[in-house]
Amino acid sequence: MRQYEITAVYRSNAVEETKNAFKETLAKHSVTISTEEDWGTKKLWHPVDGQENGFFNFFKCQAEPTVIEKIENEAKINQNILKAMVIRVDG
Repeated sequence: MRQYEITAVYRSNAVEETKNAFKETLAKHSVTISTEEDWGTKKLWHPVDGQENGFFNFFKCQAEPTVIEKIENEAKINQNILKAMVIRVDG
C-alpha cells in the first residue's frame, strides 16, 4: 500500500451526495482514509463546466497503486465532480 493525497472539487449544489458517492468509490476499491478535510467552497481559477465555484474535499489515504487509475476514471464519470487530483506521497 502506498500513501496518496486526493483533492476533489464538487459542484456546490450537490456537495453531500457527491462526497458520499466519492467515499463509497474509495471504499469499493479498498482505500483506507486516514484524514479527511472539507476546505469549503472556493472560487475556481477558471470556470469548469460553467461553474465559477466549487467545494473542495481533501483526503490522505492508503491504496494499492493498481486502483488509482480506476478511482480517477470513476471521478471523471461522475458529473458532480468537477476535478479530482491524486498525488502519491513518498514517505
